Amino acid sequence: MNRYKNPSALLTAAGVLLVALPQYVRASDIDDLSQKVKDLSAQVEQLKKQQDAAAATKPGAPAPTTPQPIWRPWSTPANPKEPGPAVNNGPLSATIMGATFTIYGDIDVYANHMTSDSGHTINALEDGAILRSRWGLKGDKPVAPGYEMKFTLESGFNTLNGKLADQPSTSSITSTSTVNPTTGAVTTTSTASSYGGRLFDRQAWVGLLTPIGEFRVGRQNTTIQQLGGEIDFAARNLGGVINLFGVPSRYDSDLSFLSVRFGGFSTQLHYSLGGTAVTNSVNGNISNIGNQKVWQVMGDYKNGPFTVGYMEIVGAPPAGGTNATPPKYATSVVYQNPYVNYDYGKGKVWFATVHSNNNGANGALFNGGSPLGNVGPNASTTTGTLNTGNLVDLNTYYNIYQGSASYIITDKLVVGALYGWIRDITYHAKNAHGYAAGAFYDVFKDTHTYFMYDVIHNDRGAGFTQAASAGLSPNFTAANDVNGRKITGVQLGVMYNF
Repeated sequence: MNRYKNPSALLTAAGVLLVALPQYVRASDIDDLSQKVKDLSAQVEQLKKQQDAAAATKPGAPAPTTPQPIWRPWSTPANPKEPGPAVNNGPLSATIMGATFTIYGDIDVYANHMTSDSGHTINALEDGAILRSRWGLKGDKPVAPGYEMKFTLESGFNTLNGKLADQPSTSSITSTSTVNPTTGAVTTTSTASSYGGRLFDRQAWVGLLTPIGEFRVGRQNTTIQQLGGEIDFAARNLGGVINLFGVPSRYDSDLSFLSVRFGGFSTQLHYSLGGTAVTNSVNGNISNIGNQKVWQVMGDYKNGPFTVGYMEIVGAPPAGGTNATPPKYATSVVYQNPYVNYDYGKGKVWFATVHSNNNGANGALFNGGSPLGNVGPNASTTTGTLNTGNLVDLNTYYNIYQGSASYIITDKLVVGALYGWIRDITYHAKNAHGYAAGAFYDVFKDTHTYFMYDVIHNDRGAGFTQAASAGLSPNFTAANDVNGRKITGVQLGVMYNF
């Protein structure tokens, strides 16, 4: 396409030529030339518009937007075609034979000072206030117009000691029987053994992206884990009252569908096929207590700065085995979480509620246990199990209410606060409330510092402790430091995303 470097000069020259024509030129010739000049003028104007449009769409051209922070903890995608901050597609991405592979992750460490009004204090370095330290490998490859194969493998770790995160040890007993050829007596020898846990404890799934959404299978994050940014200014992590209660995070053998957004609406559906064969302690027989399924549903609606949504997780009890008696405890675990938030330009406001029975005693503490484990089943009681159906804690239901707000001071500095309360609506004994305030500052593009101040007030019958993206270690564990106590914390940390 021909381009006119100086359209104004071209029109001026044409006008001068027209004026300077000798008088003896015929009138018809002048009319023809005048029309040609007009046509040329129209062509030039059209070319100018095309050039302006091309300049506006040129790669790398800045868009006229309001300055925003480089990173916000609450910026999380709600469906497979919305961009999110978890993966930084930079030097750690490579395209090989049409497939794109990306190594990603973060390192999050902080100094933690906590006091209980019992008089005891904790001063420690901890890992994972906002995002548990992790690394992951993701890949995608177009296989047809509008279709992509995808996978994600993700593992958590503790930066301070190099240990992997949720790594249960699985034990097994092997029995060998021998027959004495003389006496016919049978001798049985049992050998106990153990082997390591998960290589990818956080996520391990494969999926197919289609024009209507994404289908996945494998170990996946729950919708509630994914969408913490819809809950409060710290993305439902350190300082959040909803986070104190415990958040079901991920499950094995999960079949899911994540829709694209259509008309402002999107949805997610998950179904985890849980359950194993266990020994019935009553009669010593093996009873298949399968069907400990965990299903999830999520739906939301976005209209400009406004979002409203609903998330629910249900953990069914097993079909038989130890759950058969007493039947009054054969109750599903429920976690229902409606929420609404509004982005007002210079910040955001959130309000969320939770209705759940997924909390109970944890040793000597009145709270902190989870009938439906937060990270799925394994042999370790410290990292959660499926719903066994025989826990009396299933009969205690709670309502949680929390409000939060943030404000953007500069393009690098964001502050926020929240307040929430937990209500035991069954026995009215395990109530608590808390609040937090914090700030996030972008030091560099991928490096952020944060400060948090948080307080928990436990009523006499409640025993909630502080929680973060990763479990606090150390944390208050003695009954005298937690049950009925006020716990105050101050944290200062740094996080690097790659």
